[in-house]
Amino acid sequence: MSSSSEDNGSRSRDSGSADVFRLVVASAVFALLLAGPAWLVAETKGLIGVGVSALLCVIPGCLVVAFKGLAGGSQASLILTASGLRMFFVLLGALGAKFVVSGYGLKEFFVWLILFYMFTLALETMSLLSVKRESGDSNSSV
Repeated sequence: MSSSSEDNGSRSRDSGSADVFRLVVASAVFALLLAGPAWLVAETKGLIGVGVSALLCVIPGCLVVAFKGLAGGSQASLILTASGLRMFFVLLGALGAKFVVSGYGLKEFFVWLILFYMFTLALETMSLLSVKRESGDSNSSV
């Protein structure tokens, strides 16, 4: 009986690391896709904006996806925690860009931040919903 709980924990860790890897790779591809338009719109500042946007959105996404197994069975608390963490990172970065760093406005930073926010939100949501499917599948097999 203990081996099945250990197997579930191992599968959860493997699934979490695979989801983090998918999030990072998909975000890197998305950043490369945005690099062209960012360069055309704002040149070097646009590329810096894409890079910073990627970091601000991917770091909390990786944290949430990596630790999704710790939330237990509460899907609502997991989604609420994920939203709060992502919002904190992104708002902190947006405030920093607005008030601390000069020269980064809508076309240099905020457009890319919004696009990355929406992209990582979609990826995280798909990953978090897979937890519900996995737990539903394991419950039906018991």
